Amino acid sequence: MAKGWVKRWGAQGKGHRPSHIPALQVHPTDISNDDWVLPPSKSHLIRMMHLCALSPNKHQLTGFSKLGEDAESMKRCLTQLGVEFSDLGHGIEITGTGISGFHRSPSVLHAGNSGTALRLLLGLTSRLPFVSMSDGDSSLRNRNHSTLLDALSLLGVNLSYGVEQERLPILVHGPWQGEEAIVDVSKSSQPYSSLLLASCGLESDCVIHKKGVSVSRRHSGLTIELMEKCGATIEITEEKTIISPWTSNPPSKWNVPSDGSMMSFPILACLLTKQPIRIENPVDANDALGHEILLDYVSSFGISYYDSTLCCDGTSDEVDIDLRDANDLLPPLAAILALSGGGRLRGAAHAKHKESNRIRSTKKLLEAFGLTANIEHDGLSIEGGQTLSMPDSLVDTYGDHRIQMTAVLLATQTGATVEGPSLHRIADPEFLTRLSAMPTEVLVKGIQR
Repeated sequence: MAKGWVKRWGAQGKGHRPSHIPALQVHPTDISNDDWVLPPSKSHLIRMMHLCALSPNKHQLTGFSKLGEDAESMKRCLTQLGVEFSDLGHGIEITGTGISGFHRSPSVLHAGNSGTALRLLLGLTSRLPFVSMSDGDSSLRNRNHSTLLDALSLLGVNLSYGVEQERLPILVHGPWQGEEAIVDVSKSSQPYSSLLLASCGLESDCVIHKKGVSVSRRHSGLTIELMEKCGATIEITEEKTIISPWTSNPPSKWNVPSDGSMMSFPILACLLTKQPIRIENPVDANDALGHEILLDYVSSFGISYYDSTLCCDGTSDEVDIDLRDANDLLPPLAAILALSGGGRLRGAAHAKHKESNRIRSTKKLLEAFGLTANIEHDGLSIEGGQTLSMPDSLVDTYGDHRIQMTAVLLATQTGATVEGPSLHRIADPEFLTRLSAMPTEVLVKGIQR
């Protein structure tokens, strides 16, 4: 069934580009005001939604007015499985089903662009005694999900999916035929998080063995922290993780913190426009998931940060930044280094497995604006003190919202036409409204890659 579905609905594959490409025409502009509201952390939000869905009670998630598209995808898929949502204006109320209350979706669970939503949903549906089909957009279809699928196969879950470029959709038919799993954590922490959350409701201890050197450790740590807040008891040793039998009981009201990774964009905007920018909802370092590293280095970019306000008023220095736990920062940080003191971004080999090969696509993004970077085995080395120039053709963003958001900010200084007019909505729906001159959506004649 899955292969036939893929044949009918599959992505068009590498090398294809439509005859006309939607894009943003960005004109040189400033930031519209001094205040910058960071979006909610989608890493927190998607996991919290999942944990609330695993509870049969009502819970409120607060601290935000709008969901990004990734969180909207998770909400939509959970709704299809029987979870109820209502808007609160300052958040959402969720009435979960408990692990035994989910029902079969009448249609495909479409995770959009969200790798986190897709992988958590694969773990969830692998526990259910009926067939579920999960899918995503063209970017998600071109990402490799074999790490999680291999782990689920060893648990006796029936899986059916395509091959090569057609990695989605995936048919999943649970439940698990055991409580002991093996997962590779060297490329992403999401498969590990998926298995952790999927252990809810098991009648005996769940044991997860990890292979490889862990990356994005703060994200898997977040999963464990949130599970423990919901009543899980977890023992972690060097060899294995043991989760005692648990049911999900989240707080009745749960605040979602700001997204620490999004702090990179007001820092880049401040460097570009030389405008002071006040962060209205600063990120607590404890919730920043490794992205607090930005504040460790912000003064090296020639930017001061005091009383929640960024000011471009200093001398920049060369830096060497380890992104093992913060590879999402790669595109905006690369631009920041090129325009300030330069340096090295390392420890980010797993960024090759994101929406795009983020190391290669970040280099190409910089080149589009006349900036240079050298690819290293685990990141980029970048000369400082470079000067932007206006791109002479459409700026490709590779379906990657962090590439698109970086490109838009660079284009506020040079002007440019940037592919993917709505990619920013994945994480920050209000991103474009901060610009003094709103970019115009246009269609650009495509060129075959």
